[in-house]
Amino acid sequence: MSEYRTIEIDFDVHKLIENERTGFAENANDALRRLLELPAKAASNPAKEAANGHRRAWSGEGVTLAHRTAVRMRYNGRLYEGMIGDGKWIVEGKTFDSPSGAASGVAVTKRGKQTRLDGWIYWEVRQPGEDDWKRITTLRPDYLRSNLTPEEIGL
Repeated sequence: MSEYRTIEIDFDVHKLIENERTGFAENANDALRRLLELPAKAASNPAKEAANGHRRAWSGEGVTLAHRTAVRMRYNGRLYEGMIGDGKWIVEGKTFDSPSGAASGVAVTKRGKQTRLDGWIYWEVRQPGEDDWKRITTLRPDYLRSNLTPEEIGL
């Protein structure tokens, strides 16, 4: 038995769904789920995910950020904003593999020069479906463990 139902929609709704699609491989249902901020349905295997237009999360240092997670950082009086897209950090139109790469790749000093930054210190994230921003470093297991009392970690 299929989980799908046929529904009537007007042209404006159809246009909105089509404009939300990330490509021809993504089906309308996934685009509509994203528009409605519903969680994505789990695909049965990675090949099927790719074929249906599902995007990868980014992972590093024990932290996983979902596709379309908003990211921002303040540095030198400027706000930099971007998002996680298909397993990458996308900020200022550039693509990076890590928070430090993204921070160093977009931030400039007061004199306009590139600088090297530890992105784990600077970036904040807002996961899809959440309202609050969190410092990315607070999501790391080692950060969480280091801020627990001995009783909380079972010592």
